[in-house]
Amino acid sequence: MEVASRVDRALLTCEAVLAETAFPLAKRYADRKPDLADLCLIRLSETNPSLPVITTDVRDFRIYRRGRREMIPLIHPDM
Repeated sequence: MEVASRVDRALLTCEAVLAETAFPLAKRYADRKPDLADLCLIRLSETNPSLPVITTDVRDFRIYRRGRREMIPLIHPDM
């Protein structure tokens, strides 16, 4: 049985846990030095593919990919 299907109440986590789970994504983008917020948005985009990411960091988010290949749809101010 999938773990998420057994959750029936609010859960707690912290930044350290998020950082550990984001670390494998971070290796892929080491040259861009993504912060935890960027990595979280990349992961959220992978788990919610129908939703765009709102960002002002267009330069980096044009490089980041869902699942290594798919561009992340963005909503951003014209620059």
